[in-house]
Amino acid sequence: MRHAAMATLINPYVFLLSLRNYTMTYHNVTPLEEPYCNRSPYSEQRRPASIPLDGQLNQRVQNTYFEEFKLDVALLKEALSPSAGPPDTTLAEQVFGGQARQQKIGLGHLANVLYERAVLHKKHLRDIDHRLTQCLDRLSVLKMHFPLDGGRPQQQLEKLIIELERQRHEEEIAFWKDSADIRQQLFENATTYGAARRRKDMLYDVEAEHV
Repeated sequence: MRHAAMATLINPYVFLLSLRNYTMTYHNVTPLEEPYCNRSPYSEQRRPASIPLDGQLNQRVQNTYFEEFKLDVALLKEALSPSAGPPDTTLAEQVFGGQARQQKIGLGHLANVLYERAVLHKKHLRDIDHRLTQCLDRLSVLKMHFPLDGGRPQQQLEKLIIELERQRHEEEIAFWKDSADIRQQLFENATTYGAARRRKDMLYDVEAEHV
Protein backbone atom coordinates (compact mmCIF):
# COMPACT_ATOMS: atom_id res chain seq x y z
CA MET A 1 0.00 0.00 0.00
CA ARG A 2 2.83 2.38 0.80
CA HIS A 3 4.52 1.89 -2.58
CA ALA A 4 1.19 2.23 -4.36
CA ALA A 5 0.47 5.53 -2.60
CA MET A 6 3.88 6.92 -3.54
CA ALA A 7 3.35 5.89 -7.14
CA THR A 8 0.14 7.90 -7.27
CA LEU A 9 1.69 10.98 -5.66
CA ILE A 10 4.86 11.23 -7.77
CA ASN A 11 4.40 12.21 -11.38
CA PRO A 12 7.13 10.55 -13.50
CA TYR A 13 7.02 13.41 -16.02
CA VAL A 14 8.55 15.71 -13.41
CA PHE A 15 11.69 13.58 -13.34
CA LEU A 16 11.77 13.39 -17.13
CA LEU A 17 11.51 17.18 -17.41
CA SER A 18 14.28 17.72 -14.86
CA LEU A 19 16.50 15.17 -16.58
CA ARG A 20 15.88 16.80 -19.95
CA ASN A 21 16.78 20.28 -18.69
CA TYR A 22 19.83 18.91 -16.90
CA THR A 23 21.02 17.16 -20.07
CA MET A 24 20.44 20.23 -22.25
CA THR A 25 22.27 22.47 -19.81
CA TYR A 26 25.19 20.07 -19.56
CA HIS A 27 25.65 19.61 -23.30
CA ASN A 28 25.22 23.32 -24.09
CA VAL A 29 28.14 24.41 -21.93
CA THR A 30 30.91 25.75 -24.15
CA PRO A 31 34.35 24.48 -23.09
CA LEU A 32 36.73 27.16 -21.87
CA GLU A 33 39.49 25.93 -24.11
CA GLU A 34 37.43 26.34 -27.30
CA PRO A 35 38.96 29.02 -29.56
CA TYR A 36 37.27 32.40 -29.46
CA CYS A 37 36.80 32.50 -33.25
CA ASN A 38 34.92 29.18 -33.16
CA ARG A 39 32.58 29.99 -30.29
CA SER A 40 31.69 33.54 -31.37
CA PRO A 41 28.34 33.79 -33.16
CA TYR A 42 29.52 37.01 -34.81
CA SER A 43 32.97 36.04 -36.06
CA GLU A 44 33.58 35.25 -39.71
CA GLN A 45 36.59 33.37 -41.02
CA ARG A 46 37.97 35.46 -43.84
CA ARG A 47 41.44 35.17 -45.27
CA PRO A 48 43.16 38.44 -46.15
CA ALA A 49 44.05 39.01 -49.78
CA SER A 50 47.26 40.68 -50.89
CA ILE A 51 46.88 44.05 -52.58
CA PRO A 52 49.62 45.36 -54.87
CA LEU A 53 50.65 48.99 -54.58
CA ASP A 54 49.64 49.96 -58.10
CA GLY A 55 47.03 52.08 -59.84
CA GLN A 56 44.35 49.39 -59.56
CA LEU A 57 43.98 49.49 -55.78
CA ASN A 58 40.31 50.36 -55.82
CA GLN A 59 39.53 47.59 -58.31
CA ARG A 60 41.44 44.91 -56.43
CA VAL A 61 39.86 45.82 -53.11
CA GLN A 62 36.33 44.95 -54.25
CA ASN A 63 34.81 41.82 -52.68
CA THR A 64 37.88 41.07 -50.55
CA TYR A 65 38.82 41.17 -46.91
CA PHE A 66 40.20 44.68 -47.43
CA GLU A 67 36.85 46.08 -48.52
CA GLU A 68 36.38 47.10 -44.88
CA PHE A 69 39.52 49.24 -45.22
CA LYS A 70 38.52 50.96 -48.47
CA LEU A 71 38.89 54.39 -46.84
CA ASP A 72 42.54 53.66 -46.10
CA VAL A 73 43.00 52.23 -49.58
CA ALA A 74 41.80 55.52 -51.04
CA LEU A 75 44.23 57.41 -48.79
CA LEU A 76 47.08 55.12 -49.80
CA LYS A 77 46.30 55.66 -53.47
CA GLU A 78 46.32 59.41 -52.89
CA ALA A 79 49.63 59.21 -51.00
CA LEU A 80 51.26 57.25 -53.85
CA SER A 81 49.95 59.50 -56.61
CA PRO A 82 52.29 62.10 -58.17
CA SER A 83 52.29 65.36 -56.26
CA ALA A 84 53.48 67.58 -59.10
CA GLY A 85 51.15 70.55 -59.54
CA PRO A 86 50.43 72.73 -62.56
CA PRO A 87 53.19 74.94 -64.00
CA ASP A 88 51.80 78.06 -62.32
CA THR A 89 51.98 76.52 -58.84
CA THR A 90 53.23 78.96 -56.23
CA LEU A 91 56.60 78.53 -54.56
CA ALA A 92 54.84 78.01 -51.22
CA GLU A 93 52.88 75.12 -52.70
CA GLN A 94 56.00 73.61 -54.25
CA VAL A 95 57.99 73.80 -50.99
CA PHE A 96 55.41 72.95 -48.33
CA GLY A 97 52.40 71.71 -50.31
CA GLY A 98 53.53 68.10 -50.62
CA GLN A 99 54.57 67.89 -46.98
CA ALA A 100 51.25 69.28 -45.75
CA ARG A 101 49.37 66.98 -48.10
CA GLN A 102 51.11 63.85 -46.82
CA GLN A 103 50.58 64.87 -43.21
CA LYS A 104 46.88 65.43 -43.85
CA ILE A 105 46.65 61.94 -45.39
CA GLY A 106 48.36 60.56 -42.29
CA LEU A 107 45.75 62.22 -40.08
CA GLY A 108 43.00 60.61 -42.11
CA HIS A 109 44.66 57.22 -41.73
CA LEU A 110 44.87 57.56 -37.94
CA ALA A 111 41.22 58.57 -37.80
CA ASN A 112 40.32 55.44 -39.79
CA VAL A 113 42.38 53.23 -37.47
CA LEU A 114 40.66 54.71 -34.41
CA TYR A 115 37.25 54.11 -35.96
CA GLU A 116 38.09 50.50 -36.89
CA ARG A 117 39.34 49.80 -33.35
CA ALA A 118 36.12 51.21 -31.91
CA VAL A 119 34.03 48.99 -34.20
CA LEU A 120 36.06 45.94 -33.18
CA HIS A 121 35.64 46.87 -29.51
CA LYS A 122 31.88 47.12 -29.90
CA LYS A 123 31.64 43.74 -31.66
CA HIS A 124 33.84 42.08 -29.06
CA LEU A 125 31.77 43.38 -26.15
CA ARG A 126 28.55 42.42 -27.91
CA ASP A 127 29.80 38.85 -28.32
CA ILE A 128 30.93 38.60 -24.69
CA ASP A 129 27.65 40.02 -23.39
CA HIS A 130 25.69 37.61 -25.58
CA ARG A 131 27.57 34.63 -24.18
CA LEU A 132 27.30 35.94 -20.62
CA THR A 133 23.53 36.18 -20.96
CA GLN A 134 23.36 32.62 -22.27
CA CYS A 135 25.47 31.28 -19.41
CA LEU A 136 23.49 33.14 -16.75
CA ASP A 137 20.22 31.84 -18.20
CA ARG A 138 21.50 28.26 -18.22
CA LEU A 139 22.80 28.63 -14.68
CA SER A 140 19.44 29.89 -13.43
CA VAL A 141 17.65 26.92 -15.07
CA LEU A 142 20.15 24.53 -13.55
CA LYS A 143 19.74 25.98 -10.05
CA MET A 144 15.98 25.88 -10.44
CA HIS A 145 15.95 22.12 -10.99
CA PHE A 146 18.96 21.29 -8.82
CA PRO A 147 18.97 23.91 -6.02
CA LEU A 148 21.38 22.02 -3.75
CA ASP A 149 24.08 20.93 -6.17
CA GLY A 150 24.20 21.27 -9.95
CA GLY A 151 27.32 19.17 -10.18
CA ARG A 152 29.90 19.47 -12.93
CA PRO A 153 27.69 21.48 -15.36
CA GLN A 154 27.14 24.18 -12.73
CA GLN A 155 30.87 24.37 -12.01
CA GLN A 156 31.62 24.72 -15.72
CA LEU A 157 29.05 27.47 -16.13
CA GLU A 158 30.37 29.41 -13.14
CA LYS A 159 33.95 29.13 -14.43
CA LEU A 160 32.86 30.26 -17.88
CA ILE A 161 31.02 33.27 -16.43
CA ILE A 162 34.13 34.30 -14.50
CA GLU A 163 36.26 33.85 -17.64
CA LEU A 164 33.91 35.94 -19.79
CA GLU A 165 33.83 38.72 -17.19
CA ARG A 166 37.63 38.67 -17.17
CA GLN A 167 37.73 38.90 -20.98
CA ARG A 168 35.32 41.83 -20.91
CA HIS A 169 37.46 43.68 -18.38
CA GLU A 170 40.61 43.04 -20.42
CA GLU A 171 38.95 44.26 -23.61
CA GLU A 172 37.90 47.49 -21.91
CA ILE A 173 41.48 48.11 -20.78
CA ALA A 174 42.95 47.14 -24.17
CA PHE A 175 40.58 49.47 -25.99
CA TRP A 176 41.46 52.36 -23.69
CA LYS A 177 45.19 51.79 -24.21
CA ASP A 178 44.92 51.41 -27.99
CA SER A 179 42.64 54.41 -28.43
CA ALA A 180 44.80 56.54 -26.12
CA ASP A 181 47.89 55.80 -28.23
CA ILE A 182 46.07 56.60 -31.46
CA ARG A 183 44.60 59.82 -30.04
CA GLN A 184 48.05 60.90 -28.90
CA GLN A 185 49.42 60.33 -32.41
CA LEU A 186 46.50 62.26 -33.86
CA PHE A 187 47.23 65.31 -31.72
CA GLU A 188 50.97 65.16 -32.42
CA ASN A 189 50.46 64.82 -36.17
CA ALA A 190 47.83 67.55 -36.14
CA THR A 191 50.37 69.89 -34.56
CA THR A 192 52.94 69.02 -37.24
CA TYR A 193 50.37 69.47 -39.99
CA GLY A 194 49.31 72.84 -38.58
CA ALA A 195 52.94 74.01 -38.51
CA ALA A 196 53.42 73.01 -42.16
CA ARG A 197 50.26 74.87 -43.13
CA ARG A 198 51.45 78.01 -41.32
CA ARG A 199 54.84 77.90 -43.05
CA LYS A 200 53.11 77.50 -46.38
CA ASP A 201 50.82 80.46 -45.70
CA MET A 202 53.71 82.65 -44.55
CA LEU A 203 55.70 81.92 -47.70
CA TYR A 204 52.62 82.53 -49.81
CA ASP A 205 52.15 85.96 -48.16
CA VAL A 206 55.78 86.84 -48.90
CA GLU A 207 55.28 85.84 -52.53
CA ALA A 208 52.12 87.93 -52.77
CA GLU A 209 53.95 91.03 -51.50
CA HIS A 210 56.54 90.78 -54.27
CA VAL A 211 54.14 90.17 -57.12
